[in-house]
Amino acid sequence: MSLPSLNSLRTFESAARLKSFSRAATELFVSPSAVSHQIRQLEARLGVALFIRLDRQVVLSAAGQRYYPQVKLGIDTLLEASSQLAEELTGTVQEIKMSVVPFFATRWLLPKLSGFRKSQPDWQLKVQTSTSASDFNSQDFDLVIRRGIGPWKGMIAKKLCRERLVAVCQPKMYLDIQQVTDILDQPLLFNAKVMTEWREWFVSQGLGFNDPVVSFDFQNTSQILDACIAGTGVALIDPILITEELAQGKLRKIFDHSVPSLRDYFIVYPDQCQHQQNILFFEQWLFKQLALDPLMSDRCALTK
Repeated sequence: MSLPSLNSLRTFESAARLKSFSRAATELFVSPSAVSHQIRQLEARLGVALFIRLDRQVVLSAAGQRYYPQVKLGIDTLLEASSQLAEELTGTVQEIKMSVVPFFATRWLLPKLSGFRKSQPDWQLKVQTSTSASDFNSQDFDLVIRRGIGPWKGMIAKKLCRERLVAVCQPKMYLDIQQVTDILDQPLLFNAKVMTEWREWFVSQGLGFNDPVVSFDFQNTSQILDACIAGTGVALIDPILITEELAQGKLRKIFDHSVPSLRDYFIVYPDQCQHQQNILFFEQWLFKQLALDPLMSDRCALTK
Protein backbone atom coordinates (compact mmCIF):
# COMPACT_ATOMS: atom_id res chain seq x y z
CA MET A 1 0.00 0.00 0.00
CA SER A 2 1.28 3.48 -0.85
CA LEU A 3 1.41 6.05 1.93
CA PRO A 4 -1.65 8.23 2.58
CA SER A 5 -1.14 11.94 1.97
CA LEU A 6 0.66 13.85 4.69
CA ASN A 7 -2.20 16.37 4.69
CA SER A 8 -4.76 13.69 5.53
CA LEU A 9 -2.53 12.26 8.27
CA ARG A 10 -1.98 15.69 9.80
CA THR A 11 -5.74 16.31 9.69
CA PHE A 12 -6.41 12.97 11.36
CA GLU A 13 -3.84 13.67 14.10
CA SER A 14 -5.37 17.07 14.87
CA ALA A 15 -8.97 15.78 14.91
CA ALA A 16 -8.01 12.80 17.08
CA ARG A 17 -6.04 14.94 19.55
CA LEU A 18 -8.74 17.63 19.83
CA LYS A 19 -11.64 15.14 19.61
CA SER A 20 -13.44 17.46 17.22
CA PHE A 21 -13.52 18.15 13.50
CA SER A 22 -14.45 21.81 14.08
CA ARG A 23 -11.57 22.44 16.50
CA ALA A 24 -9.20 20.69 14.10
CA ALA A 25 -10.45 23.01 11.37
CA THR A 26 -9.65 26.03 13.55
CA GLU A 27 -6.17 24.74 14.29
CA LEU A 28 -5.44 23.94 10.63
CA PHE A 29 -7.03 27.12 9.19
CA VAL A 30 -9.52 25.17 7.05
CA SER A 31 -13.27 24.61 7.12
CA PRO A 32 -14.88 21.76 9.11
CA SER A 33 -16.10 20.28 5.80
CA ALA A 34 -12.48 20.18 4.55
CA VAL A 35 -11.47 18.26 7.67
CA SER A 36 -14.36 15.85 7.21
CA HIS A 37 -13.38 15.36 3.55
CA GLN A 38 -9.74 14.58 4.44
CA ILE A 39 -10.83 12.07 7.09
CA ARG A 40 -13.22 10.34 4.67
CA GLN A 41 -10.46 10.09 2.07
CA LEU A 42 -8.08 8.59 4.62
CA GLU A 43 -10.69 6.10 5.83
CA ALA A 44 -11.46 5.07 2.24
CA ARG A 45 -7.76 4.60 1.54
CA LEU A 46 -7.25 2.46 4.66
CA GLY A 47 -10.55 0.64 4.30
CA VAL A 48 -11.55 1.21 7.92
CA ALA A 49 -13.55 3.75 9.95
CA LEU A 50 -11.25 5.81 12.17
CA PHE A 51 -13.98 7.78 13.94
CA ILE A 52 -17.43 7.07 15.30
CA ARG A 53 -19.68 9.99 14.37
CA LEU A 54 -22.17 10.94 17.09
CA ASP A 55 -24.72 13.76 17.05
CA ARG A 56 -22.43 16.48 18.40
CA GLN A 57 -19.04 14.87 18.68
CA VAL A 58 -16.68 12.34 17.21
CA VAL A 59 -14.71 9.66 19.04
CA LEU A 60 -11.98 7.39 17.81
CA SER A 61 -13.00 3.90 16.75
CA ALA A 62 -10.98 0.94 17.99
CA ALA A 63 -8.94 1.11 14.77
CA GLY A 64 -8.50 4.86 15.20
CA GLN A 65 -7.22 4.38 18.75
CA ARG A 66 -4.57 1.95 17.49
CA TYR A 67 -3.65 4.17 14.56
CA TYR A 68 -3.42 7.54 16.34
CA PRO A 69 -0.28 6.98 18.50
CA GLN A 70 1.72 5.85 15.49
CA VAL A 71 0.55 8.75 13.32
CA LYS A 72 1.32 11.24 16.10
CA LEU A 73 4.78 9.74 16.56
CA GLY A 74 5.46 10.02 12.83
CA ILE A 75 4.33 13.65 12.63
CA ASP A 76 6.31 14.59 15.74
CA THR A 77 9.37 12.90 14.24
CA LEU A 78 9.00 14.84 10.99
CA LEU A 79 8.58 18.13 12.84
CA GLU A 80 11.65 17.46 14.97
CA ALA A 81 13.73 16.42 11.96
CA SER A 82 12.68 19.53 10.04
CA SER A 83 13.46 21.76 13.00
CA GLN A 84 16.90 20.24 13.49
CA LEU A 85 17.72 20.49 9.80
CA ALA A 86 16.65 24.14 9.71
CA GLU A 87 18.97 24.89 12.62
CA GLU A 88 21.88 23.08 10.98
CA LEU A 89 21.41 24.90 7.68
CA THR A 90 20.95 28.34 9.14
CA GLY A 91 23.40 27.95 12.00
CA THR A 92 20.98 29.87 14.24
CA VAL A 93 18.99 29.00 17.31
CA GLN A 94 15.21 28.99 16.99
CA GLU A 95 13.71 32.13 18.50
CA ILE A 96 10.28 33.37 19.51
CA LYS A 97 9.70 37.04 20.32
CA MET A 98 6.42 38.00 21.92
CA SER A 99 4.59 40.72 23.82
CA VAL A 100 2.15 39.57 26.50
CA VAL A 101 -0.40 41.41 28.59
CA PRO A 102 1.30 41.73 32.02
CA PHE A 103 -1.16 40.04 34.39
CA PHE A 104 -1.60 36.96 32.20
CA ALA A 105 2.18 36.81 31.72
CA THR A 106 3.13 36.92 35.39
CA ARG A 107 0.21 34.89 36.73
CA TRP A 108 0.06 32.08 34.19
CA LEU A 109 2.45 32.12 31.22
CA LEU A 110 5.86 32.84 32.78
CA PRO A 111 5.69 29.96 35.31
CA LYS A 112 4.90 27.60 32.41
CA LEU A 113 7.87 28.79 30.35
CA SER A 114 10.35 27.03 32.63
CA GLY A 115 8.93 23.75 31.33
CA PHE A 116 9.23 24.99 27.76
CA ARG A 117 12.90 25.88 28.26
CA LYS A 118 13.65 22.45 29.73
CA SER A 119 11.94 20.58 26.90
CA GLN A 120 13.23 22.91 24.16
CA PRO A 121 16.73 24.00 25.28
CA ASP A 122 17.69 25.15 21.76
CA TRP A 123 14.91 27.72 21.60
CA GLN A 124 15.32 31.31 22.74
CA LEU A 125 12.36 33.15 24.21
CA LYS A 126 12.11 36.93 24.33
CA VAL A 127 9.10 38.15 26.28
CA GLN A 128 8.00 41.74 26.77
CA THR A 129 4.92 42.73 28.78
CA SER A 130 2.56 45.38 27.46
CA THR A 131 -1.14 46.20 27.18
CA SER A 132 -0.67 48.55 24.22
CA ALA A 133 -1.75 47.77 20.68
CA SER A 134 1.21 46.33 18.80
CA ASP A 135 2.47 47.52 15.42
CA PHE A 136 4.14 44.52 13.82
CA ASN A 137 5.63 46.77 11.15
CA SER A 138 7.68 48.75 13.64
CA GLN A 139 8.02 46.31 16.55
CA ASP A 140 10.06 43.15 16.32
CA PHE A 141 7.51 40.61 17.57
CA ASP A 142 6.48 37.25 16.18
CA LEU A 143 3.24 37.26 18.15
CA VAL A 144 1.39 39.00 20.97
CA ILE A 145 -1.03 37.81 23.63
CA ARG A 146 -3.72 40.34 24.37
CA ARG A 147 -6.96 40.65 26.35
CA GLY A 148 -9.79 41.95 24.23
CA ILE A 149 -12.76 41.23 22.00
CA GLY A 150 -11.27 40.86 18.53
CA PRO A 151 -11.14 40.38 15.62
CA TRP A 152 -8.31 42.67 14.57
CA LYS A 153 -7.97 43.72 10.93
CA GLY A 154 -5.14 41.99 9.08
CA MET A 155 -4.46 39.68 12.03
CA ILE A 156 -4.92 36.06 12.90
CA ALA A 157 -6.51 36.16 16.37
CA LYS A 158 -7.13 32.84 18.13
CA LYS A 159 -8.93 32.81 21.44
CA LEU A 160 -6.76 31.15 24.06
CA CYS A 161 -9.14 31.10 26.98
CA ARG A 162 -12.36 32.62 28.15
CA GLU A 163 -12.31 35.03 31.06
CA ARG A 164 -14.76 35.12 33.97
CA LEU A 165 -14.85 37.95 36.48
CA VAL A 166 -15.70 37.90 40.16
CA ALA A 167 -15.93 40.81 42.59
CA VAL A 168 -13.25 40.56 45.27
CA CYS A 169 -12.22 42.65 48.23
CA GLN A 170 -10.23 42.64 51.44
CA PRO A 171 -11.84 40.49 54.19
CA LYS A 172 -12.64 43.50 56.43
CA MET A 173 -14.50 45.24 53.58
CA TYR A 174 -16.37 42.01 52.86
CA LEU A 175 -18.21 42.32 56.19
CA ASP A 176 -19.96 45.50 54.97
CA ILE A 177 -21.42 43.83 51.85
CA GLN A 178 -24.64 41.87 52.30
CA GLN A 179 -25.98 41.92 48.72
CA VAL A 180 -24.61 42.68 45.27
CA THR A 181 -25.95 46.24 45.17
CA ASP A 182 -24.03 47.00 48.39
CA ILE A 183 -20.88 46.90 46.26
CA LEU A 184 -21.86 50.31 44.87
CA ASP A 185 -21.50 51.78 48.35
CA GLN A 186 -17.82 50.81 48.34
CA PRO A 187 -14.98 52.39 46.34
CA LEU A 188 -14.67 50.62 42.98
CA LEU A 189 -11.35 49.93 41.30
CA PHE A 190 -11.40 50.51 37.53
CA ASN A 191 -9.06 49.52 34.73
CA ALA A 192 -8.49 52.82 32.92
CA LYS A 193 -8.27 50.96 29.59
CA VAL A 194 -11.65 49.24 30.12
CA MET A 195 -13.83 51.72 32.01
CA THR A 196 -17.09 49.93 31.06
CA GLU A 197 -16.25 46.69 32.85
CA TRP A 198 -18.12 47.33 36.10
CA ARG A 199 -21.24 48.44 34.22
CA GLU A 200 -21.10 45.31 32.04
CA TRP A 201 -20.72 43.16 35.15
CA PHE A 202 -23.86 44.57 36.78
CA VAL A 203 -25.92 44.56 33.57
CA SER A 204 -25.03 40.91 32.90
CA GLN A 205 -26.81 40.07 36.17
CA GLY A 206 -29.89 42.13 35.28
CA LEU A 207 -28.93 44.89 37.70
CA GLY A 208 -28.72 48.62 37.22
CA PHE A 209 -25.44 50.47 37.61
CA ASN A 210 -24.83 53.92 39.02
CA ASP A 211 -21.43 55.53 39.13
CA PRO A 212 -19.94 55.00 42.58
CA VAL A 213 -19.33 57.92 44.90
CA VAL A 214 -15.65 56.92 45.13
CA SER A 215 -13.62 55.21 42.43
CA PHE A 216 -9.99 54.74 41.49
CA ASP A 217 -8.57 54.21 38.00
CA PHE A 218 -5.48 52.08 37.38
CA GLN A 219 -3.41 51.28 34.31
CA ASN A 220 -3.35 47.50 34.69
CA THR A 221 -4.71 44.58 36.70
CA SER A 222 -1.54 44.17 38.75
CA GLN A 223 -2.03 47.67 40.18
CA ILE A 224 -5.70 46.93 40.80
CA LEU A 225 -4.78 43.75 42.68
CA ASP A 226 -2.29 45.55 44.94
CA ALA A 227 -4.84 48.26 45.73
CA CYS A 228 -7.54 45.69 46.44
CA ILE A 229 -5.32 43.77 48.88
CA ALA A 230 -4.52 47.08 50.60
CA GLY A 231 -8.26 47.63 51.17
CA THR A 232 -8.64 50.51 48.72
CA GLY A 233 -11.80 49.13 47.15
CA VAL A 234 -13.60 46.31 45.33
CA ALA A 235 -12.09 44.84 42.15
CA LEU A 236 -13.19 42.66 39.25
CA ILE A 237 -10.61 39.92 38.61
CA ASP A 238 -10.61 36.42 37.16
CA PRO A 239 -10.31 34.13 40.23
CA ILE A 240 -8.11 31.64 38.36
CA LEU A 241 -5.35 34.24 38.27
CA ILE A 242 -5.50 35.05 42.00
CA THR A 243 -5.80 31.57 43.51
CA GLU A 244 -2.91 32.23 45.89
CA GLU A 245 -4.39 35.44 47.31
CA LEU A 246 -7.76 33.75 47.78
CA ALA A 247 -6.22 30.68 49.42
CA GLN A 248 -4.16 32.83 51.80
CA GLY A 249 -7.18 34.89 52.81
CA LYS A 250 -5.77 38.15 51.47
CA LEU A 251 -8.92 38.53 49.35
CA ARG A 252 -12.44 37.17 49.45
CA LYS A 253 -14.83 36.50 46.62
CA ILE A 254 -18.13 38.31 47.07
CA PHE A 255 -21.02 35.82 46.85
CA ASP A 256 -18.77 33.38 44.99
CA HIS A 257 -20.44 34.54 41.77
CA SER A 258 -18.53 34.94 38.52
CA VAL A 259 -19.73 36.53 35.29
CA PRO A 260 -18.40 35.90 31.76
CA SER A 261 -16.26 38.80 30.64
CA LEU A 262 -16.77 40.42 27.26
CA ARG A 263 -12.97 40.23 26.88
CA ASP A 264 -10.88 37.09 26.52
CA TYR A 265 -7.22 36.26 25.97
CA PHE A 266 -6.05 35.90 22.36
CA ILE A 267 -2.85 34.96 20.58
CA VAL A 268 -2.45 37.43 17.72
CA TYR A 269 -0.08 37.67 14.74
CA PRO A 270 -0.23 39.05 11.16
CA ASP A 271 -2.11 37.16 8.46
CA GLN A 272 1.05 36.75 6.41
CA CYS A 273 2.77 34.96 9.32
CA GLN A 274 0.17 32.22 9.75
CA HIS A 275 2.53 29.56 8.35
CA GLN A 276 5.63 30.77 10.20
CA GLN A 277 7.05 27.68 11.90
CA ASN A 278 8.17 29.23 15.17
CA ILE A 279 4.70 30.75 15.68
CA LEU A 280 2.91 27.49 14.91
CA PHE A 281 5.25 25.57 17.18
CA PHE A 282 4.74 27.89 20.15
CA GLU A 283 1.01 28.18 19.51
CA GLN A 284 0.61 24.41 19.62
CA TRP A 285 2.62 24.25 22.86
CA LEU A 286 0.51 27.06 24.36
CA PHE A 287 -2.83 25.39 23.66
CA LYS A 288 -1.48 22.12 25.03
CA GLN A 289 -0.51 23.82 28.31
CA LEU A 290 -3.96 25.37 28.62
CA ALA A 291 -5.61 22.00 28.03
CA LEU A 292 -3.36 20.32 30.62
CA ASP A 293 -3.94 22.97 33.29
CA PRO A 294 -6.81 21.69 35.49
CA LEU A 295 -7.98 25.23 36.22
CA MET A 296 -7.73 26.47 32.64
CA SER A 297 -8.88 23.40 30.68
CA ASP A 298 -12.57 24.31 30.95
CA ARG A 299 -11.78 27.83 29.75
CA CYS A 300 -9.54 26.81 26.84
CA ALA A 301 -11.15 27.79 23.53
CA LEU A 302 -10.02 24.64 21.70
CA THR A 303 -11.54 22.31 24.30
CA LYS A 304 -15.00 23.68 23.65
